[in-house]
Amino acid sequence: HTHTHTHTHTAMGGCIGSCVGGCAASCCCKLGGCVSGRNKMSPRFQKIPYAVLIFFSILVALIVRSYHEDFGFSLYGGIKLSLCGDACRGDQAVYRICLALTLFFGAHCFLVTLLPYSIGYEIHTTFFGVKSLLYIGMVIGMFYIDQQSMNDFADTCRIISLIFLVFQTIAIIDYAYTFHFWMIDKEDQSWDIANLALSGLMYSTAITVIGFLFKWFAAENSCGLEKFVLSMTIIVPALYTAYSCTEQCQHGALFPSAAVTGYITYIAFTAMLSSTNSECNTFSGDDEGKKWELAIGIIIAAASVTFTTWNVGSTSSKLFGARNPDDSDRLMVSPDDDKNNEGSQNMELDDDDDGPQEEPEIPEELARQRKYDATVFHFLMTVASMYACMLLTSWSTDNYGASDRYHSAESFWVKVASQWLVMILYVWTLVAPVLFPDRDFT
Repeated sequence: HTHTHTHTHTAMGGCIGSCVGGCAASCCCKLGGCVSGRNKMSPRFQKIPYAVLIFFSILVALIVRSYHEDFGFSLYGGIKLSLCGDACRGDQAVYRICLALTLFFGAHCFLVTLLPYSIGYEIHTTFFGVKSLLYIGMVIGMFYIDQQSMNDFADTCRIISLIFLVFQTIAIIDYAYTFHFWMIDKEDQSWDIANLALSGLMYSTAITVIGFLFKWFAAENSCGLEKFVLSMTIIVPALYTAYSCTEQCQHGALFPSAAVTGYITYIAFTAMLSSTNSECNTFSGDDEGKKWELAIGIIIAAASVTFTTWNVGSTSSKLFGARNPDDSDRLMVSPDDDKNNEGSQNMELDDDDDGPQEEPEIPEELARQRKYDATVFHFLMTVASMYACMLLTSWSTDNYGASDRYHSAESFWVKVASQWLVMILYVWTLVAPVLFPDRDFT
């Protein structure tokens, strides 16, 4: 006899929620303190529990996406419980977990923005154990939503994810410039040699990879589109590299150009893998390449979010507007001062455990800046959650059992467009100071 469990979604949601919430809550409690309401971490380390949460959520989404069978188990006497239907399979499971993540970070962004600093910042920095339990409930609830609503959410993610692609593009260009000037500021010949060596390595690697891409994806006469995309991957970098080394482009350099060239070469490779032209795509029947693409894409996305949000509030981040240097220095010192003041108070009150422990008064400007940083962080995490949804499903609405789920025109053109966006924005960073000499682009 076979019986079907009536509350199908609850069980599966509980399994996913337990995996995500259990791991995240354990890490968050150790890092932030689930019981204590006092904040014992610096503003940067307060973001670690959220990174742990999104990491385990993506991990669970990857696991359930790859499992295409019915979720169930057998009981004594041959009774079988079927725990979940199509709502738990493939892309649908990814949609639900990513929707929970999106709502979780979106709610944080909303609350931190609207509530006063004393309440909003407390929500951002503490109560990780309670929030982990709430997140479990959110994941469970997502599995009660019908599939059409999830498909609508996926369509929304395709649009919103373009915002994240723009952000990621700006972030990568910013990293290239930051790392270049970091090496130059060393004022050491060995670092100058390392700068040139890394630039040469990236260029030689890019040229070699492009040569293989022509062989793998543009060998036939019918591969006109693929040849055009790969040709642009050679011509445009050659032009902006030559210009960045001229006297007219005083702020240009070889290393940022090499880094951007390496990145757009990687994008070209992922776009070619997504091509639906089976005559040109020699990897059309090989999903191993797509697995590597997915892994590298997640690493790049995670690095973009982590590095930028880690530096929000410091002088090294220029993505959301430059700050006054004096203000930045003060903001960088203030959190440590608060921590030292807090430590002094704890030492003074150590003999009196029952005595009141008051937080030091936060300057209004510092409070406003911390609130801004927390809002930017949760906004980026909200958009990143939606981008992860598209990344995990390869920008496709194909059924989980389709053999061509990794090859779609949508995925191909999104990646080609992102490649062109990278080239356009980098060229703009080179020509903008020349076109507008009166403006400060540093």
